[in-house]
Amino acid sequence: MRRRLVGFDMRGSAIFLAVLGLILVPTGVLGGHGPPAPTVGSVIPSCGPVEGGTPVTVIGNNFPPLSRVVFGGVEARSVVVVAHDRITAVTPSHAAGCVAVAVGSGVRGFSFTYVEANGRCRQGSIRAAQ
Repeated sequence: MRRRLVGFDMRGSAIFLAVLGLILVPTGVLGGHGPPAPTVGSVIPSCGPVEGGTPVTVIGNNFPPLSRVVFGGVEARSVVVVAHDRITAVTPSHAAGCVAVAVGSGVRGFSFTYVEANGRCRQGSIRAAQ
């Protein structure tokens, strides 16, 4: 029986499988690299009320299908990964101020500003402190 290593590429991340008879072994088991880390490019809109409930779009790259979106440590509601570069979500309630937006396990990119009911939103993407 011949043993061979088969490789192919899916969306820029190499996935290798060792074909040993009928047994498939993922690359991680063989010491390979996982998928690239998610990156956040912008959050639209970039501000909303402290009560939450603002529909937002997070634009970036390499978002896994079951991504979490976190606003200042509070998980967003109704998160939908539309594509590997776009997520829609609804902001949770939060105290007034500027908070970091994270996707996945702590990947921060841009911020979101919570304003009081009588406050004004200044639209535009603001890079979060890393």
